[in-house]
Amino acid sequence: MKRTLPIVFLVLLLTQPGRAADPFTLKEGDRVVFLGNTLIEREQRYGYWEQLLSARAPQQAISFRNLGWSGDTVWGEARARFGSPADGFRHLKEHVLALKPTVILLGYGTNEAFEGKEGLPRFEAQLKVLLTTLAPTQARLVLLSPLKHENLGAPLPDPTPQNENLRLYSDALRKMAAREKLVFIDLYTLVKADPKGPPLTDDGMHLTDFGYWRTTAALEQGFALPSQRWELDLQVGRLTSATGAKVAPQSTNPLRFEVTDFALPFPLNPTKGNAPRALPGHERILRVQGLADGKYTLKIDGTVVATAPAAAWGKGVALTQGPEFAQAEQLRQAIRAKNLLYFHRWRPQNETYLFGFRKHEQGQNAREIPQFDPLIEKAEKEIARLSVPVSQRYELVPAQEGQK
Repeated sequence: MKRTLPIVFLVLLLTQPGRAADPFTLKEGDRVVFLGNTLIEREQRYGYWEQLLSARAPQQAISFRNLGWSGDTVWGEARARFGSPADGFRHLKEHVLALKPTVILLGYGTNEAFEGKEGLPRFEAQLKVLLTTLAPTQARLVLLSPLKHENLGAPLPDPTPQNENLRLYSDALRKMAAREKLVFIDLYTLVKADPKGPPLTDDGMHLTDFGYWRTTAALEQGFALPSQRWELDLQVGRLTSATGAKVAPQSTNPLRFEVTDFALPFPLNPTKGNAPRALPGHERILRVQGLADGKYTLKIDGTVVATAPAAAWGKGVALTQGPEFAQAEQLRQAIRAKNLLYFHRWRPQNETYLFGFRKHEQGQNAREIPQFDPLIEKAEKEIARLSVPVSQRYELVPAQEGQK
């Protein structure tokens, strides 16, 4: 059944992070455009940010387009190709307006911050020009601050001086958002590396797959998104409580019940080691009390998911595998595949020959580029299908001898 209510995102009060202001919504038919520098462009390789929003709006026709360009600035300099910065900014404008976005996530400031305090007035002035240029879209704008550089030690330089510059540019973005009544997400403050965990970046600046996975929690916090907590409590013979899913008990011996999640789980930590498997706030806990002594195995749709003693089930077992996680990863891979198709659609590798000053040589092949459109449409239908949780049968049975 199609859901009619929009997913509600409570926005930060722009001058006081953490407090909610007017609701910000993603709704049926929204076209979300990611626009910015390397932080934005590389997100399409991993898809975690897009998945966060896709999985929270199953059965809603929301599409995403990534227009990030590595090394870009508010002047559109990286998009200039063989032309001038003015050409780059024109390309930026044309690409955004052609997509007819209803929501734009804007990520700039990292490269501009290398100009230091002296460059702030120029940055602020051009940021205002960019916002004015985007105004005809009537899209709801979200300004993302740049990330703080990560200190990975020698031989990389100490990032402290540049982080001071990044803080100045983050503050400038915050103030602009307040003046223009836009959403601001302070990644500079919200994203914190764990000294005991894996690095977030590969060079102090650019996020790894783990970095994008981990910063998704900062986006959640910045948007003040509602909790994705999943927790089921059962006594043998009856359901006590369910958070994040609908549960229909079926039998008590063996213990069987049908579970329909409200949303897919978020993908697990992509790294190995001792780091938490689940994204903070996305843990899935199954608690079953009243079991006789012994070990018990949980099966979901016949797949063995976890085995633990009765006492452990009574306290709660964290679930970190199963068909729902497999579906969540399939969704992420579908998002990545769609992003790659769209990348080739709007940034073909031989663009100079197709549309540039050498199009007299191979320009006739430009007719092939729109052929990506039906492939992208097909990929988005697959994303929509995979975003919707399916009902699954849970079964808790005595463990077979030797089963861990």
